[in-house]
Amino acid sequence: MPSCHYQQDAERLTRLGHAEFIEIDTEDLDIDGLYAHVLSPQARRMLLDGSAPTTATHTDNAETLLQDLTRLSPSAAKCFTPKATTTDHLTFRLINDRDGRWEGEEKSYIAMSYCWKQANHQVPRTERSELGDLPFGWLKTVERFPLPVGEAMFQAVLRERKHGEGVWFDQVCINQEDEVEKATTIGAIDIIYSHARTVVIALDDISIPDGEASFLQHYLDQYSYSDLPYDQQPNIGLNPPLMQQQPLLQSFFDRILSSVWFERAWCAHEMRLGRSHIFLVPCESDEDDESFAFIRFTRAFFLHILFLASELPSSSSTKHRRLRTLLELFTRRSIQDKRSAIKFPSSGAKFSPIPNSVSIVPLIADIFKMSAGGNPRLPAYQRRLDANRDRISIALNDAGLPLVLNPASPLQRPSIEDECLRQLLLVGLAARDPVTLCTTGTPLQLHDGSISWLCRPTCLDLTSWHQSLLRFPSNLTPITQGSDGRAEYVQLELLFLDLPHRTQPNRMFPTHVQRARAIIELCMQYQLPSSPAMWNNWQKNGQANARATGTQNIFVQTLACFFECGPNWILDVYRSLQPSSSPHQQLQMQGLTTQMVETLCNPHMIIQNYIRMDEGRMAITLLIELLGIVITRGIPWASGATERTHGPLITSLPTPDTSSSTYDASNSNSNSNSASPTHSYTHPYQHQQTYSPHGQQSYTPISPTLASPPKALIFAPFTHSKTLLVAVPDAVKSSNCSDLARAWILAPMSGYTASPRQVVSWTLRNKSVLFGGMAFSGGLEREGEKRLHRVFGAGH
Repeated sequence: MPSCHYQQDAERLTRLGHAEFIEIDTEDLDIDGLYAHVLSPQARRMLLDGSAPTTATHTDNAETLLQDLTRLSPSAAKCFTPKATTTDHLTFRLINDRDGRWEGEEKSYIAMSYCWKQANHQVPRTERSELGDLPFGWLKTVERFPLPVGEAMFQAVLRERKHGEGVWFDQVCINQEDEVEKATTIGAIDIIYSHARTVVIALDDISIPDGEASFLQHYLDQYSYSDLPYDQQPNIGLNPPLMQQQPLLQSFFDRILSSVWFERAWCAHEMRLGRSHIFLVPCESDEDDESFAFIRFTRAFFLHILFLASELPSSSSTKHRRLRTLLELFTRRSIQDKRSAIKFPSSGAKFSPIPNSVSIVPLIADIFKMSAGGNPRLPAYQRRLDANRDRISIALNDAGLPLVLNPASPLQRPSIEDECLRQLLLVGLAARDPVTLCTTGTPLQLHDGSISWLCRPTCLDLTSWHQSLLRFPSNLTPITQGSDGRAEYVQLELLFLDLPHRTQPNRMFPTHVQRARAIIELCMQYQLPSSPAMWNNWQKNGQANARATGTQNIFVQTLACFFECGPNWILDVYRSLQPSSSPHQQLQMQGLTTQMVETLCNPHMIIQNYIRMDEGRMAITLLIELLGIVITRGIPWASGATERTHGPLITSLPTPDTSSSTYDASNSNSNSNSASPTHSYTHPYQHQQTYSPHGQQSYTPISPTLASPPKALIFAPFTHSKTLLVAVPDAVKSSNCSDLARAWILAPMSGYTASPRQVVSWTLRNKSVLFGGMAFSGGLEREGEKRLHRVFGAGH
């Protein structure tokens, strides 16, 4: 029994030291006793070759990856070198006390993370006393190196060292004048920060006012001695939330997140790499103060205030996104440390398991949204180009890819942003990352003005940042890239889908449109709420919203396509979307039953009566929820698409008699449009029917033994609607990729598709998610009818 009490007391005391106030006296501000020195190869290997937790998820063999990249794009491959080759020659410096240099080389070190100051372009220098200043002809040598933070902050950082430990930070520990050393060290940043005992984060651009500091002192007394077990967060679940009750705590958190440090790409990278973290924040002080106060807190306390902040309604999308990213990052790090799940305080803070394979694409999108300074000694334009190269290095580090970016060469393409994105996407494609084929941003514009077939990566390309995706198989026909002298193209195997409304237009589709319009208008009349923001924003502003007509129309036409695909398809799509929906959406959609879907699809049901019933109101609300998810995820918004430029389109798996003839240009011998289907095509809701639909429509209820029809819904552009076709790259036909925008919307290129060539050429017009449910995805994965095609960018 006493041992049990002792264990409980020990758990309660584990929060001591999570956060505290420290003081630095002005008398301690002396850095003359420090020096930077290069470690021997043996000491470097001992510090950097040991095991340490990292974010690396790839185990690519560097030589194999470079060979694949060379086959895909030789020009891109020349920009990279295997990481192991460069790290063997890494120059590794540490800063330490000059008095301790005789104790031998360091056995451990800490790394400082900070923001480079815009005006601080200094480099380390050595100062020697003048001859005659000292007796006996002695000379005094002092090494002066620039401090990237204030002297008091730097002294606080030095206090985090244990006996004999060194300090690493880039401004001094990398020779900024040596481009080769710089490139080598930047490529090894992940190794340096992940092997540091701790990463000390200096938030030197903000300061905590007296009111917030005073409140925090009182709060820390209560937090440190909380009776809750260590794996539970104090003060979670209060009503109202604690931060709402205590505005000073909320303003303290907002001030922390306002630091420029959280906006910098390098800083975010260093934070993700650290195996432990210490945050240092200065308190406000007067000029005549003899000491400086700092708030020091660990990752555990930062995670605590992140949980508290997550209970508040989000005031801005930027702040919410940053909060969620930090909360997920530090929660996952805690899971790795404890090797057991954290008890989440609310359903809104649940995360997926730690994946085995994470795509490089969301990393690229996030890194290129953040700021990077580049070399401050370069002119402004070259500095921006250098910052883009920094982003490439960060992305390679974050993704765990075993490549290092070579030093800049005048023979290389200029490092404009789109060229850097091109390099990273090609590296990801060589690493068989499926998302690189499914990015939905605008086409990249290269340095020569040509439009690439590659599209800008965006945060919308994956439903979850840490979504686990298998790489596509290595035994596929190799994907290659070439040029026709005007623009680049990709050559790969494609599997074309059928367009049923081209060859077999449904005479009953106008009836589906009428029923869908009636349901949407009733929803507007009854002001049914729904979680998709697109629906709610339109409903709040009504016809005053400039997008009201287009939004109403897209909901009507998408619902009509739902009816066209049938109740089995609706339920299959609904079930397939549940795992990738947010927890809130899953909770709302759990009530969508087979009976509800049968009733909604039954043309004999009088919808005006059904909506007055509780069950009917719930069923229609959930149907609108599903529509909102499909529309929101289906339209490629990042490419500039809107509800006015894109509409729903039904596709199906190819049938034996159409799969080859649909796109086989070798059979054509007439005009340049022969690769296009012979039937004029518009979106389903664009058909202008002159006949009246049947008064009653045959209806088959759902049967558990009936498989869903092999149909899928995509969102395609209205332009080129008479000639466009839909294809899926063979590399991403696996059901593992069902959440990606893997439907390529292609238009034929005149002069290429007409000739009897083995390889057909297309222009890539857009990409879309295929909403087909598990039946469609499984059938697509088994399809074997494919062929090599060339695909150019939209500007060709």
